[in-house]
Amino acid sequence: MIRFTNFKGGFTLIELLVTVAIIGILSSIVYGSFGGARAQARDDIRRSDLKELQLAVELYKAQTGSYPTQGCGSSSNDSSWAGPGPGSSSFNSCSDYIVGLVPDYIAKLPTDPKSENENSKGFYYNTDGVSYKIMVHDSVEKKTISSNTDEFARCPTSTCGGILTNTYAVYSFGAEDW
Repeated sequence: MIRFTNFKGGFTLIELLVTVAIIGILSSIVYGSFGGARAQARDDIRRSDLKELQLAVELYKAQTGSYPTQGCGSSSNDSSWAGPGPGSSSFNSCSDYIVGLVPDYIAKLPTDPKSENENSKGFYYNTDGVSYKIMVHDSVEKKTISSNTDEFARCPTSTCGGILTNTYAVYSFGAEDW
């Protein structure tokens, strides 16, 4: 009787393809389930950046006696907003959207972690020389504003067009209703 002891063990091509397909399906399920957590983390970054920017603006005012001017060719006499994202009718675009803060008061001006390349979305600043408002406009993904009393509500009352649930803002006295 002849015995063949030269048996080669391994996986067939079909077994390998099935294994790779199963791993791909499982990884897409896991990746999709973390989408909400990533959106909430980006909202936390937006809130943190707004507070840091507010502190820098207030420190600038404490040291110079006035709020910093807005960049992008905007003046304190118009109602346009300055920000790093693409501009539109009332939103002007430039990277130095708050003049004079970098590098003495803040290392760099923040940009939105996701939406900064979309029209009228992301960080925007406006001042009339006496008051200011900084917004993360139309970018909030998960932690939306549901009340005018929220710390990051665009307006403390409904007089400026109601609650924008996907906009965060910080502002000085006098700029509440912008």
